[in-house]
Amino acid sequence: MIPDLPLVIYWLVTGMTALELLTAGAHLPTLYRVFLTLRICTCLAGVVFITVCTGRPPLFGPFEAAIYIVFVMGVLAWVFQKNWGHQTVFSLFSSLGVLVILLVQLGNPMALNEDYFMYGNLWVNLFFNLRLLAAAFLAHGASQYLGHMVEKKPRDLLSTGGRNTLLVGACVYLTSEWAGSLWCLNWFGDSWQWSRGFFKASILFLLIMAVCHLPSSINKNNRIQGISGILPGLFIIWMIFYH
Repeated sequence: MIPDLPLVIYWLVTGMTALELLTAGAHLPTLYRVFLTLRICTCLAGVVFITVCTGRPPLFGPFEAAIYIVFVMGVLAWVFQKNWGHQTVFSLFSSLGVLVILLVQLGNPMALNEDYFMYGNLWVNLFFNLRLLAAAFLAHGASQYLGHMVEKKPRDLLSTGGRNTLLVGACVYLTSEWAGSLWCLNWFGDSWQWSRGFFKASILFLLIMAVCHLPSSINKNNRIQGISGILPGLFIIWMIFYH
């Protein structure tokens, strides 16, 4: 039964996300919150399952990465709407983003990653886990920016929330890179060296900073602001699942 449990969790989360998206589109906020809460709880069960079975937090791979990212995205969406009220357009984009992340994993093995001796190192765990956490923040920020872009009425709340989310995501990602540099120092005797990984990390950081430093004349354009706001989230999801 346990070998099949990751697949069961994956399909349960995917099904509840689809229902969450439908209820958001049908303007049923109460039902939407029910399915959002169920999705969060199921993802939490998945995260606990990973941690208990492996003795470490989720690190990478289709199952571990997807479940952890959509879990954190669900918590962020729940907290955001609890504090600022139900945001229909944001709810649609948030649920759609989660569903896309899950569906692109179709065909990949839904299983726990094999354990390697390096996973016992704290810096290895922090490097991989914080990358997933940063991806969740940046994807959540992308949903906020998309909501701001298509919302008919001016909603500075969404753009401000998206900007703050991206900044938190940048801090988390830089912490991940810092942990990775210490891992590199302990294992190879060199804390930093230029590589494709650092090149991609630099691109991600520049994408986030570009959003936060758009000229005021350009920043007034919701479409430009929205497109620039979703790029960091898209880029890090690509990095994690297609690197």
